[in-house]
Amino acid sequence: MAIGNSIPIDVSLLEDLEQSALQLSSQLDALLSGLQSNLQQAASATLGSIKVYESSLVNGVCGQVTACAEQTTDLISRCDEMDKDMASMAAIATQIKAIKQAVDILGSSVK
Repeated sequence: MAIGNSIPIDVSLLEDLEQSALQLSSQLDALLSGLQSNLQQAASATLGSIKVYESSLVNGVCGQVTACAEQTTDLISRCDEMDKDMASMAAIATQIKAIKQAVDILGSSVK
Protein backbone atom coordinates (compact mmCIF):
# COMPACT_ATOMS: atom_id res chain seq x y z
CA MET A 1 0.00 0.00 0.00
CA ALA A 2 1.01 3.54 -0.47
CA ILE A 3 -0.28 6.79 0.94
CA GLY A 4 -0.73 9.34 -1.76
CA ASN A 5 1.58 7.36 -4.04
CA SER A 6 4.63 8.61 -2.19
CA ILE A 7 5.31 6.45 0.94
CA PRO A 8 5.14 2.67 0.81
CA ILE A 9 3.60 1.12 3.97
CA ASP A 10 4.65 -2.32 5.12
CA VAL A 11 1.49 -3.94 6.53
CA SER A 12 3.43 -6.62 8.41
CA LEU A 13 5.45 -3.91 10.12
CA LEU A 14 2.22 -2.19 11.23
CA GLU A 15 0.81 -5.52 12.46
CA ASP A 16 4.01 -6.18 14.44
CA LEU A 17 3.84 -2.69 15.89
CA GLU A 18 0.18 -3.18 16.84
CA GLN A 19 0.98 -6.56 18.39
CA SER A 20 3.82 -5.02 20.40
CA ALA A 21 1.53 -2.18 21.53
CA LEU A 22 -1.13 -4.69 22.65
CA GLN A 23 1.45 -6.73 24.58
CA LEU A 24 2.81 -3.57 26.18
CA SER A 25 -0.73 -2.47 27.07
CA SER A 26 -1.45 -5.88 28.58
CA GLN A 27 1.76 -5.80 30.61
CA LEU A 28 0.99 -2.26 31.78
CA ASP A 29 -2.51 -3.34 32.85
CA ALA A 30 -1.06 -6.28 34.78
CA LEU A 31 1.54 -4.03 36.40
CA LEU A 32 -1.04 -1.42 37.40
CA SER A 33 -3.39 -4.12 38.70
CA GLY A 34 -0.58 -5.58 40.82
CA LEU A 35 0.34 -2.12 42.05
CA GLN A 36 -3.28 -1.41 42.98
CA SER A 37 -3.48 -4.69 44.86
CA ASN A 38 -0.24 -3.96 46.72
CA LEU A 39 -1.43 -0.46 47.62
CA GLN A 40 -4.72 -1.84 48.94
CA GLN A 41 -2.83 -4.39 51.04
CA ALA A 42 -0.52 -1.66 52.35
CA ALA A 43 -3.50 0.56 53.19
CA SER A 44 -5.21 -2.34 54.95
CA ALA A 45 -2.06 -3.13 56.93
CA THR A 46 -1.66 0.53 57.86
CA LEU A 47 -5.26 0.74 59.01
CA GLY A 48 -4.82 -2.45 61.04
CA SER A 49 -1.69 -1.12 62.72
CA ILE A 50 -3.43 2.16 63.53
CA LYS A 51 -6.32 0.25 65.11
CA VAL A 52 -3.88 -1.84 67.17
CA TYR A 53 -2.03 1.32 68.24
CA GLU A 54 -5.24 3.09 69.20
CA SER A 55 -6.49 0.02 71.03
CA SER A 56 -3.27 -0.37 72.99
CA LEU A 57 -3.17 3.34 73.71
CA VAL A 58 -6.77 3.42 74.91
CA ASN A 59 -6.36 0.23 76.94
CA GLY A 60 -3.11 1.51 78.39
CA VAL A 61 -4.61 4.85 79.31
CA CYS A 62 -7.71 3.21 80.77
CA GLY A 63 -5.53 0.94 82.85
CA GLN A 64 -3.46 3.86 84.06
CA VAL A 65 -6.56 5.91 84.88
CA THR A 66 -8.02 2.97 86.80
CA ALA A 67 -4.78 2.48 88.72
CA CYS A 68 -4.56 6.20 89.43
CA ALA A 69 -8.16 6.25 90.70
CA GLU A 70 -7.44 3.29 92.97
CA GLN A 71 -4.31 4.98 94.31
CA THR A 72 -6.25 8.20 94.90
CA THR A 73 -8.95 6.30 96.77
CA ASP A 74 -6.26 4.60 98.87
CA LEU A 75 -4.66 7.97 99.59
CA ILE A 76 -8.00 9.45 100.67
CA SER A 77 -8.61 6.47 102.97
CA ARG A 78 -5.19 6.89 104.56
CA CYS A 79 -5.78 10.62 105.01
CA ASP A 80 -9.11 9.86 106.73
CA GLU A 81 -7.37 7.41 109.06
CA MET A 82 -4.66 9.96 109.81
CA ASP A 83 -7.32 12.61 110.50
CA LYS A 84 -8.98 10.28 113.00
CA ASP A 85 -5.62 9.59 114.62
CA MET A 86 -4.84 13.31 114.78
CA ALA A 87 -8.18 14.03 116.48
CA SER A 88 -6.93 12.22 119.57
CA MET A 89 -3.74 14.30 119.35
CA ALA A 90 -5.71 17.43 120.28
CA ALA A 91 -6.75 15.81 123.56
CA ILE A 92 -3.17 14.70 124.19
CA ALA A 93 -1.89 18.22 123.42
CA THR A 94 -4.37 19.65 125.93
CA GLN A 95 -3.15 17.17 128.56
CA ILE A 96 0.50 18.05 127.81
CA LYS A 97 -0.29 21.75 128.23
CA ALA A 98 -2.00 21.04 131.55
CA ILE A 99 0.99 18.98 132.73
CA LYS A 100 3.38 21.75 131.63
CA GLN A 101 1.38 24.34 133.53
CA ALA A 102 1.37 22.11 136.57
CA VAL A 103 5.15 21.63 136.30
CA ASP A 104 5.63 25.39 135.85
CA ILE A 105 3.47 26.09 138.93
CA LEU A 106 5.35 23.45 140.88
CA GLY A 107 8.66 24.84 139.69
CA SER A 108 7.75 28.42 140.66
CA SER A 109 6.58 27.34 144.13
CA VAL A 110 9.82 25.42 144.75
CA LYS A 111 11.97 28.46 144.13
